[in-house]
Amino acid sequence: MELNPLFSLYVQLNDRMNNIETNNKLNNGSVDLSDIIVRLKNLEAKPSLENEIANLKNVIQNLEGSNNELREKINYLNKVDNLEARIYNIETEPKINQEVINDRLNNLENTNYQERITNIVNRVNNLEQIINSITDLTFRVGELEKKPDLTERLNGLELVIASLKTQTP
Repeated sequence: MELNPLFSLYVQLNDRMNNIETNNKLNNGSVDLSDIIVRLKNLEAKPSLENEIANLKNVIQNLEGSNNELREKINYLNKVDNLEARIYNIETEPKINQEVINDRLNNLENTNYQERITNIVNRVNNLEQIINSITDLTFRVGELEKKPDLTERLNGLELVIASLKTQTP
């Protein structure tokens, strides 16, 4: 507080006022306050530094905020730069052997699968006809098996024919 210029001025003025009072008592005369008035007016005319200090504080706070924003942006840009380099490495250095895959695809394309599939379809159609024939034959054989034995039927027919011959005159 002693370093404050107003405080030191106050102390000086107080000392001078004390001196003037003691001189006035000794002189019993008029007091000359013109020097004090001039100095007070000079002090009042001096610009106040409090507003400028407050403005500087605001400016410093704004600068600190801007500085933090710039740091965040720089960190973000560093991350983007790192990502860009990593992506470039991934693009330039393929992790798989494409030649093997291309060879296999070429082999598949060169093999005539359409013709092979057509042959298989034709074979399946032939198999369906054979299956239908087998089913029909199975049914017919089953029907034949249901009938009485053919030898018995032939013997019966022979007996009927023989009895017909004996009955005729």
